[in-house]
Amino acid sequence: MKELTSEHPELERQIIETVEAGNVLDDTQQHEQALIYYDQAWGMLPEPKTEWEIASWIASCHANAHMDLGQYALAKPWAELSLQTRGSDINTGPLIELGTVCIRLEQHDEAYSYLHQAYEYGKERAFQGSSSDVLEYYKQERANRQ
Repeated sequence: MKELTSEHPELERQIIETVEAGNVLDDTQQHEQALIYYDQAWGMLPEPKTEWEIASWIASCHANAHMDLGQYALAKPWAELSLQTRGSDINTGPLIELGTVCIRLEQHDEAYSYLHQAYEYGKERAFQGSSSDVLEYYKQERANRQ
């Protein structure tokens, strides 16, 4: 993954400001308006977009806003992008995010796979900050599959 800072520091600043403006809207339950900012930020990324580390953050914001709107089918490609572009395997957030989307879409094998990867890496600690029902879902699925 490449960082924008070294090649395009001003563009990175503009993208961060745009995403953060979207996050303010998202935090106040204005998810559809937040998506407009996330779309703008995504559009600012130079091609190929998936080579930039910041792409994971933008994609995750998209996924979360769609999830908050109950638009899980729209959230999934963004959650997949977030996972694909994450900067480090230490970051289990995209795995849990994608697993959560799959739970909501009733794609249980996929959900279990992503959540299991997160659990294998960080155990229950990996689920901190996620909805408690996600860890409970994983534990139940794990018990059922053993």
